Amino acid sequence: MVSLPEEVFQETYGKVKKLIVTKKLAPGQLITEHRLSHTLNIKDDTIPVVLLQLKQENLLVGSLDSGLLVRELCEQEIAEMFDCRIALETMTVKLFTRNAPQSKIDDLRNLLVPFENGPKNNYVFYKIDRYFHEFIAKNCGNRTLYQLFKSAKILSFMDLVGLNRPLNEIMKEHLNLVSAMHQRDEEQAVKIISLHLENAKKSHL
Repeated sequence: MVSLPEEVFQETYGKVKKLIVTKKLAPGQLITEHRLSHTLNIKDDTIPVVLLQLKQENLLVGSLDSGLLVRELCEQEIAEMFDCRIALETMTVKLFTRNAPQSKIDDLRNLLVPFENGPKNNYVFYKIDRYFHEFIAKNCGNRTLYQLFKSAKILSFMDLVGLNRPLNEIMKEHLNLVSAMHQRDEEQAVKIISLHLENAKKSHL
């Protein structure tokens, strides 16, 4: 496989992933290098490299030779993954609330500041939502738990299902969670993240 400059890879990777997250490439849709090159107006060797990376991330299934499909999740898979998220993220939130330095809680709060008047762009806010959840897991103080979060491919799952609720509701729950963390209220933080993920689960089923 051709070796690509990192910035070239990342630019194409970002474009293709956005098509998947925004459902421009729908679940179950066949993807061909030719069609994608035409859609993105890209004439070099980046497409096959990016497609293989997305296949490794479980966003695509199949092969380059026979064709790749955007991974399609059934209701049972969605329900089970949300249950796994609830189990893992209630613990990451609890530990983050207990262990994270104040500066990390401030970082989370500052992440949300630009959206306080109401998120406008679904895709931009989706990326913030994704980063928000990973940031908590990464900084919870338990490296093994963070490895579990990564090995469960929660971020790839988030890419496939996207956000299916009013952005203002999601934003309010994020702010409430950060407030509980700021007060070091573990019980309240766990209650908020549990409700947050249950609401997300219901919106997809």
